[in-house]
Amino acid sequence: MTSKKVVRLDPDGPKGTGLAFWGHLEKETVIEGDPTEIGHNYFTDDTGQLTAGVWECTPCTTQTDHYPVDEFCYILKGTVVITDGEGHRETFRAGDCFVIPKGMTCTWHMPETTRKYYVIFDNKAQT
Repeated sequence: MTSKKVVRLDPDGPKGTGLAFWGHLEKETVIEGDPTEIGHNYFTDDTGQLTAGVWECTPCTTQTDHYPVDEFCYILKGTVVITDGEGHRETFRAGDCFVIPKGMTCTWHMPETTRKYYVIFDNKAQT
């Protein structure tokens, strides 16, 4: 049995290595920009359904018709403007946090490079 311990999430990634290049956002979701992602996943539970880490992305606008997971976000730097399927718009900046529910239709607009902590629950039993 593996011992359980607290996992610290450093906003700059692990000491000595920092945040890793994760690639580019899926082209079919990108409306504007050429977004590049970096990050580090600090935690994945034994089921693979709960993950937590740090993510950063360059400026862009993306559209998601069915958000694939439940996600909690805490903005570390930058700005995110989220518009839901009914046109309601919310702006989040450093220090703000929010939850996006699985299945939500939304547009993410990041006018500047943005970094966040994330906690994602991907319920494999729910489609």
